[in-house]
Amino acid sequence: MNQENNDSKICPICGRLAHKESKYCIFHAGAEEKTIKEFIEALKEYVNNIKKEDKDFSFERFIFIGDIDFRKDLNVTVFKNANFKKVTFEGTTFFGNANFQGVTLFENATFQRDAFFRDSTFLGDVDFVAAAFAKATIFSGVTFKGNSNFIGVYFLGYADFREATFERDSKFWGVTFEGDAYFEETTFKGDADFRKVKFELLNNFMGANFEGGADFGNAIFSSGNKLNLIVKGSGVISFEHTFLENIFLDLDLDNGVLIDFTDSLLGNTKAQKKQIENHILQEKNKEFSQAREVYLLLKNNFHSIGRYNDESWAFKKEKDMERKSNCHFKTLHKWFWSCFLNGIFGYGEQPGKVIVSAILVILLFASLFMIFGISNVGIEFNTSNNFLDCMYFSTVTFTTLGYGDFRPLEGRGRILAGSEAFIGAFMMALFVYTFARRTGGR
Repeated sequence: MNQENNDSKICPICGRLAHKESKYCIFHAGAEEKTIKEFIEALKEYVNNIKKEDKDFSFERFIFIGDIDFRKDLNVTVFKNANFKKVTFEGTTFFGNANFQGVTLFENATFQRDAFFRDSTFLGDVDFVAAAFAKATIFSGVTFKGNSNFIGVYFLGYADFREATFERDSKFWGVTFEGDAYFEETTFKGDADFRKVKFELLNNFMGANFEGGADFGNAIFSSGNKLNLIVKGSGVISFEHTFLENIFLDLDLDNGVLIDFTDSLLGNTKAQKKQIENHILQEKNKEFSQAREVYLLLKNNFHSIGRYNDESWAFKKEKDMERKSNCHFKTLHKWFWSCFLNGIFGYGEQPGKVIVSAILVILLFASLFMIFGISNVGIEFNTSNNFLDCMYFSTVTFTTLGYGDFRPLEGRGRILAGSEAFIGAFMMALFVYTFARRTGGR
């Protein structure tokens, strides 16, 4: 190892001899105080001693200059309890196909150029808390067998986690992706925590497998982002308190996957009903009041993007959740009223139900007129109980046409006829309202 000439100068960080005119050793000295050649030579000697004595790898606060390939330059493929805390990598860094055994620490590490971890394996827990990646960061094909912690990491360039496997919990809480982020075909077997993540540009989770669920709570997706989530298995995808405005949300979820939109901000978010229905967490958990708020949120969003059929579905679900939340003794009257409104016109969303209800009313009154009889005006004292006559009279009464060829008998017949005419006028108006609502815009 290259030592400086003045033995009285000791590195204040590690206690090694300071390097030449620097107050720090060759590992902690700045780039302007050492050459790449002498640094690599000192690093090789240091690494060889670690391997010879079978010690843990400690590079805490080292300043790496030049491009470093740990496999080619240092002949290191296995790292035992590697400590890279507060390390600065000023050149491109290669950890490809490395095997990290035990606990691995990259806390507060700074990568000033590209960082490559492609196809590496972390057998124990790994900590990248508050690390900063200035350029491209490649974790594609990496296997994280322990817990992985990326809390507060800054990815200034693009981040590539394609086909990576997280076998235990992974935390990306508060991470900032200023470049593109790729999680295609990534497998999350434990809980995946993306709360308060900020995606500035493109992010792609296509084919990602969240077996333990994913939490995007309080995350921010910049305007124009496209979020592709193809999620297999089961679990919960949480967007609680998440900012999703002007986002293209493309979801392809297995039947066992549930979504939590609690208190999300959805505005002009491109989403489709067919990708969301049957996946709402609160409805599956029978938390109907909370589910109603979620469907209200979805209804307003579908309206903002002009998906009126999907808006109609969300409104209907909102009213269904309201009805189910009122299925208690104290609010039973609201439940009955809601059932009635749903039954006759689907809360204003199903004109077909109005037609069916009208036919049922006409048939009911035709049956009653058969019982009490109707009078044929053209034939004196002739009372008819014929079904076709009663059906005809019920129809013209319901539609308030009143041709005058038949009339109700005095007493109950007149009460029935007046009641049916009132109901008919009401239901025809109801049909016009519902039809116009569904076909004439909202």
